[in-house]
Amino acid sequence: MRPSVGYPGRPRPVTFLDRPNRYLARVRDRRTGRRVEAHVPNPGRMEELLVPGVTRGWMVPCADRSGRRTAYDLVAVRWGRAVVSIDSRVANRLVARALAVRALRSFGPGPWRSEVPWSDARWDFARLRDGRPTGLLEVKSSNLRVGTTALFPDAPTVRGVRHLTGLARAARRGLRAGLLVMVQRTDVRRFAPNEALDPEFARALRRAARAGVRIEARTIVVRPGRVAWGRRLPAVVCENR
Repeated sequence: MRPSVGYPGRPRPVTFLDRPNRYLARVRDRRTGRRVEAHVPNPGRMEELLVPGVTRGWMVPCADRSGRRTAYDLVAVRWGRAVVSIDSRVANRLVARALAVRALRSFGPGPWRSEVPWSDARWDFARLRDGRPTGLLEVKSSNLRVGTTALFPDAPTVRGVRHLTGLARAARRGLRAGLLVMVQRTDVRRFAPNEALDPEFARALRRAARAGVRIEARTIVVRPGRVAWGRRLPAVVCENR
């Protein structure tokens, strides 16, 4: 059985209205007709996915309302025939689940721990020996599609460049370093860096690959209330795609 993770509570169908800031959306609950504010758990632009008055999607009750302004999270939208996750948090949750059940073996055996500091950064996952990392794995979330290609990022990311630089440094020091791009949709055939939008990230990705960092991409199968482990995609790192 494929690894999967669910959301708290039952999804509610909504129509997207607008996005006052990158972490807040106003939506209309399609069952009650009420206007509701919902948290957007993704800092990306997602302009092609969030079209005011057109985009339909799903919100779910947030698991913990302490310190929260909103009671709901906007987690998925419909794009054509596809359902696309816009919750960047589920990528790490799903990878953690896959590592726990040994569904992801290409980055080496476990056990893996999350949020491990090494050098000048904190890494999504690490394999430890005698308390010291022997392997690092960073996870990125992508939901931008152009043609049949999934791209990352959809906004310039200094943090992403810094992570790639750190992974390359780790690989040169003998650690097993990897980048896993979780593509939150299935209607794509491959992954590539978004060279036109963020050429520095694309250059850093190529430098990391040359240094020995393992680059992989994998789809997430999205349902309104659940996401599951999908298929591996070819990762096109070179300039000529």
